[in-house]
Amino acid sequence: MASREFCSCSERRPGMRYRIAIAWCVFYICCAVPGQVCVRASDSFAVDYAAIRGANYVPSYASTSIGTWTDFQVEAVDRELAFAKRLRLNSVRVFLQYVAYEKDPAKFLQHLEQFVAIAGRHEIRPMFVLFDSCFGKEPMVQDANSEMWVNNPGFSRIASDDWSRLEAYVNDVVTTFAENPQVLMWDIMNEPMADFEHVTRQERNRIWKFCRHFCRIVKTKDPNHTITVGHAVVEYIPKTADLVDVLSIHSYARYEDWLQQDVDLAWNYGRKFGKPVIVTEFGNPGAGQKYEMALDVIERNELGFYFWELMISKVMFKDMAGLIYPDGTVRQLGPVARLLHEKYDSATDEPPVIHDFRQRTKGGIPLKQPRDATPLRVFLSQPGQWRPFVDKAAAAPRTKANITAAIPTLALLGRYLGRPDPEAQEVFELALSIPHHFRLGREEQAVQDFEKLVRIVSRTLKSPNPRFAPGN
Repeated sequence: MASREFCSCSERRPGMRYRIAIAWCVFYICCAVPGQVCVRASDSFAVDYAAIRGANYVPSYASTSIGTWTDFQVEAVDRELAFAKRLRLNSVRVFLQYVAYEKDPAKFLQHLEQFVAIAGRHEIRPMFVLFDSCFGKEPMVQDANSEMWVNNPGFSRIASDDWSRLEAYVNDVVTTFAENPQVLMWDIMNEPMADFEHVTRQERNRIWKFCRHFCRIVKTKDPNHTITVGHAVVEYIPKTADLVDVLSIHSYARYEDWLQQDVDLAWNYGRKFGKPVIVTEFGNPGAGQKYEMALDVIERNELGFYFWELMISKVMFKDMAGLIYPDGTVRQLGPVARLLHEKYDSATDEPPVIHDFRQRTKGGIPLKQPRDATPLRVFLSQPGQWRPFVDKAAAAPRTKANITAAIPTLALLGRYLGRPDPEAQEVFELALSIPHHFRLGREEQAVQDFEKLVRIVSRTLKSPNPRFAPGN
């Protein structure tokens, strides 16, 4: 099927990679709308959301959003956006970085303009992500080549009473492209609640205040372009739905029915708020979600999308996801064939060439093997097991081991029974925060949150509303 056109680390503490991997495991487990076309004052800024075919893009030379811009490489970007065009993509989602701007505002803006021009030559319209909470590591210019992803702008700046420098950054970026329809839209903040270093209620509320503030700022500075917020799980959509133009979901659900239920919940919010829906992150075979399955669900629902991610390179997720190596070979031909709607059976077909993409046969980065989620899936299908499990968790001694072992199942069940009510969001947030309270030495808070989690799940057992099962 032809591409549809738009209408108009530095060193971390020992074990941090392991902790983040565990956090993401919890993240994945716990974790008709009025029009899919947004018509702006000028047709050149109109967006057919269902027509978006995109990828998240971090250039192959960079391991962080800092390095993307401080080490900007025109030739690499040009080559890799050519790969995107060969995949019939028409957009890329790209992470900006305040500290790269702070180092040299003029050069940063120059690189942005170069990026937009290169993308335009490949008929690609970028979505720029202004801020990003993942995963709590404070950004510093010297961390451009960090093995760990860094957030943007860093919680220390979010916690400050003075956001004037951040407002200047946003003003310079947004006004530079306010009259340029080659930029598709603005993502104000990627996954606001994915900061694993700041998980208290006060800290989370501060992040939401920051995110909502800059939603308003961007719409004031640039009324032409639409805005969104890329939420880590569907339950967070109501936090910013009143301020954005399009609802944006991330789902790494490993099963087709779970992904469909995430989509159903997103559509439910779309109807409630009168907003269209897009999927701005999906695809994580190393955690169990195959690209082919996810694309089947997304295209069946006529949703615009951005998969994670275009390149296999230096980013910390390189053994979890990504399609194309820097030399243009691919890790797997199946996802490429599915994107291009070509027939390919990896069990019977010799590795062919699909639109000039060849599968790398040696020297690549193998995908991680996903953890087995079958026990959780079986548990969810057996309602008779739910109450005994919750009662056992409630009665068990409040040790770190007991609490940690119970969280994934409690989170899955609580979200399954609680959706679409706000309690499902609280279940996810508690389940995500408890392990980090333990890690940060807040054992008393971890126990208090666990007891609250058990109470909520127990309460939902009495009045279940399992219309929208959890996907992450």
